[in-house]
Amino acid sequence: MTAAKSANGDLEHLRVIVYREGDLYVAQGIDHDIATQAPDIPTLLERLDLTIEAECAMSRDKHSEPFAGIAPAPNYFHALWNKRSVSLHHMEVPVGHHFKVEVALANAA
Repeated sequence: MTAAKSANGDLEHLRVIVYREGDLYVAQGIDHDIATQAPDIPTLLERLDLTIEAECAMSRDKHSEPFAGIAPAPNYFHALWNKRSVSLHHMEVPVGHHFKVEVALANAA
């Protein structure tokens, strides 16, 4: 599954897997290799919003398309997505005016 685009071409949906690594939570994009980390989930989601907005703006400036030039995450993260738990119930987090981020929790192996 790839990120969906609206009728005007703007990205509407991104998938992000959240997992714990040591003392931090990590949010890793699946459709695009974008990540951030924080000590707790509320802070993580705030940082994720900022990271997505910044990456989108930079890629638009460089390539005229949101997230152009950012490859998908490595296969390991796709496997985590496929094994995700329902702890966050695929919570939809609004990001900016054009995005929704589907967030799922996983246990990293």
